[in-house]
Amino acid sequence: MLKNISRDNKTIPSLLWGALILLFVIELIPNELSHLNGYKDIVFFRDKYIAIGTDGRIDNISIHGEKLTIDSSCQYKLNSAFSNVNLFIAVGEHGLIIYSTDGNTFIRAESGTDKNISGITFKNGLIIAGAEDGALLTSRDAKVWNLIKTKAQGNILSLSSNNSLFIGVTDAGEIIKSTDGVKWEIRDYNKEYAGYNPYSKFKKILAVDNNIFIIGTHEDGSPSILFSSLGNVWAERLPVYYDDKGSVNYLISEPNDITYDPDQDQFILACEKGELFTLPGCSKCNKLIKISESDLSAIIYYNNFLLIGDADYSVFIQRL
Repeated sequence: MLKNISRDNKTIPSLLWGALILLFVIELIPNELSHLNGYKDIVFFRDKYIAIGTDGRIDNISIHGEKLTIDSSCQYKLNSAFSNVNLFIAVGEHGLIIYSTDGNTFIRAESGTDKNISGITFKNGLIIAGAEDGALLTSRDAKVWNLIKTKAQGNILSLSSNNSLFIGVTDAGEIIKSTDGVKWEIRDYNKEYAGYNPYSKFKKILAVDNNIFIIGTHEDGSPSILFSSLGNVWAERLPVYYDDKGSVNYLISEPNDITYDPDQDQFILACEKGELFTLPGCSKCNKLIKISESDLSAIIYYNNFLLIGDADYSVFIQRL
């Protein structure tokens, strides 16, 4: 049974995630000067979380909940981040790319473009960032970047990768895919699935092992959740869940970010209206829980911890 504690210490309705889970939540007080989009992405780097957001804000958050805003001298909004053992990278508007080897000092790279950059991923030593007008930027060290123009018609919104491929989505409903990061296959999802699946406006993509999920919205604003094993054939995952009384309900909040919990083999969505939505392998086991009044905008699972950021720069840390 999953329990959450809100800022007024009232118990929020519990959520069953397939097993009895010990959970605690720590909410960190947001900076009153923060506004607009809040956190945009969260990664784990050097024994701490790094959360990025509006106006170039970068916060270091320890696994114990201490929060420190870092002055990275960013002038533009940051959209996406990546980290591995040695490197942290964040990308944003107007061609902004910054990197760090310690999580405290940040260096701006010469991206060679003024295009807004919205996604970043890494595989086999190659870093790839996605930008406007179907543009990609590639690098081996985060310092020197090369621009690639794909045949995608839209702006690349999100990128991900697993052991087999690089994959991304655009705001024109395209799914882009590559095995080497150089040659890219472009598919128009809405054109290809017209008459079979509802029109979808993409937002984020996440690839892990043989599971790939895309989140977004339909034309009527309802959540769109697509899944595939290899990125070739796509199916809708209906956001259906059962409430405490056994009644069937549908998620209506727009999903903003997605992460994967490998221990319980489930995807977890951070949604508007402070809602979390879990997608385990069993579609009848989907669960919904409300943890905040603000829109949840970023989420990450790492080493039995789930960290969620919202549009008000509040952060919730949950131990699973």
